[in-house]
Amino acid sequence: MKKIIQISEAVSLALHGMGILASSETGRVTVKEIAEITQTSEAHLSKVFQRLAKGGLVLSIRGPKGGFELAKPPEEITLLDIYKAIEGELTTETCFLQSGTPCPFGRCIFGNLVEDLTRQFLEHLEKTTLRDIKSNLSYKQ
Repeated sequence: MKKIIQISEAVSLALHGMGILASSETGRVTVKEIAEITQTSEAHLSKVFQRLAKGGLVLSIRGPKGGFELAKPPEEITLLDIYKAIEGELTTETCFLQSGTPCPFGRCIFGNLVEDLTRQFLEHLEKTTLRDIKSNLSYKQ
């Protein structure tokens, strides 16, 4: 069965990691530091940040003082940008029947609820930037 709104572990790590990166006083954070703060796998975070780098959202800096930096100012990176870098386009398809056949009902049994929730979720991701969430974070390097 299709889920209404799904946030994968990779997206969750990306959103939290980017929030930590945006709130860093130095502007650069290592995967190891993010893994310690989020209590998650360094290996998994590394893969997530590789996708964020490929998506043009972070820069990878090598060397002893290396780590990751935002590729753009926090006000130019939306939560939707982060979501797309990890999962691709967010689907707004709301029908749970995936058989390709027309719905047996004249109207969705959920009414507009699923469509409305999906639209609200998408709008929140589109309008919320890292700058917006930065003030909610208590992480300090």
